[in-house]
Amino acid sequence: MNQSATLELHHDVPCPGCGCLCDDLTVETKDGQVTSVRPACGLSTGYLQAPLATAADCRIDGQPASIAEAIEVAATRLRNAQAPLFFGLGETTSEVVRKVVDLADRVGGILDASHPTFFDPSGRILQTTGMVTCSLGEIRHRADLVVFWGCDPKTTHPRHWQRYSVEPTGRFIPHGRADRQVVGIGQPNATTASCDTFISLQQDQQIAALHALTSWAQAKPRNETALHTQLAEASEPLAKLHQQIQAAKYFVIVLGEGFLRRDLRRVPLELLAQYLRPLHELTRGAISILRPGPNWVGAGGVVASRTGYPGSASLTQGIPQFDPDNNSAVKLLAQERVDAAMLLAGSWRQDLPEEAAKRLAAIPTITLGHQVDWQPGEKEIFLPIARPGVSDQGTMSRLDDMPLPLRTLVSAEVPSAKEIVQAILDKASA
Repeated sequence: MNQSATLELHHDVPCPGCGCLCDDLTVETKDGQVTSVRPACGLSTGYLQAPLATAADCRIDGQPASIAEAIEVAATRLRNAQAPLFFGLGETTSEVVRKVVDLADRVGGILDASHPTFFDPSGRILQTTGMVTCSLGEIRHRADLVVFWGCDPKTTHPRHWQRYSVEPTGRFIPHGRADRQVVGIGQPNATTASCDTFISLQQDQQIAALHALTSWAQAKPRNETALHTQLAEASEPLAKLHQQIQAAKYFVIVLGEGFLRRDLRRVPLELLAQYLRPLHELTRGAISILRPGPNWVGAGGVVASRTGYPGSASLTQGIPQFDPDNNSAVKLLAQERVDAAMLLAGSWRQDLPEEAAKRLAAIPTITLGHQVDWQPGEKEIFLPIARPGVSDQGTMSRLDDMPLPLRTLVSAEVPSAKEIVQAILDKASA
């Protein structure tokens, strides 16, 4: 493999380091490595400059192996499994997800394109209540009121504040930060410290706060005594926020993990969607979800387009079947309802609940990864792949469902994920 020693500059490079997928980076490469990233954040440098997996990292059950051998064994294990699980799909490109769907269909597997540890019920809400959403560009150009509820973009999406939601100038926001009111709701964090207003809200007050907002928007009668009892000191600030929202030209409510809680399932987002509906008689606004990166929205879209169901589907019976409440990857693993798994590695793996992680270690697992930051298990096949946006190309979707093309910056000494999945599919079909 020939690597050019010439210094190269790549402009307008998309970064899959988080869900923002910022596409304004200038990346410097030399000797087959990314040497600098501008403008940089911790996530962009961590993603673009981390060491790449090599062919020497390939493992079968903890033992060194060739990629060809690992593909052969992976195909055999998937073919012999009764209910193989395919997940972690948001860590790769949409083109690879299409191939994974083909493979799951061939071996009769279960697909889960949702993030294993980030709960996002928006696909269901869009089908039931309906939800007004927007692009990051609309936030930048229109939003004069931005509410961050249960999220900390300064930590999780470092350039969101700077590039989209608060600081940038826009067509209807000519002075940027000076033209915006910024409100934080939830628990104190780096983002709320920089907001104009902060409303402290405990987790057990969230549903009461949403009911209060909805009743104000719909002009419904309410028990003021009960309201003050439930919300305490948050009652008055929330009423003031409702007035700010009504007076705004365009408001956006940005949601994170502190709002989208798995224990409350779809209820908070459904109530918030109901709150927004009557407001559009007075003003305009939208909900934006701070989804993790890099391609969880795109992966869900591919599975939906191929199976007819948003984000997940079981193909064990030969036809797609939809049961998102029971067929999430974490629940399937914890309840020991799958006997093999194939996944695209990501940082979420270290956050898996204990029961799910324990089951994953106990069953045959095929992991495709572009870096090695854990010790492969005794029943795990590790297949090194090229890194999307660095040594592999394809398409990923930003957290607002905006597809962006990735490019190859340096040469890869290992196959792409698409080539690996296709090779496993060919072996499994033989």
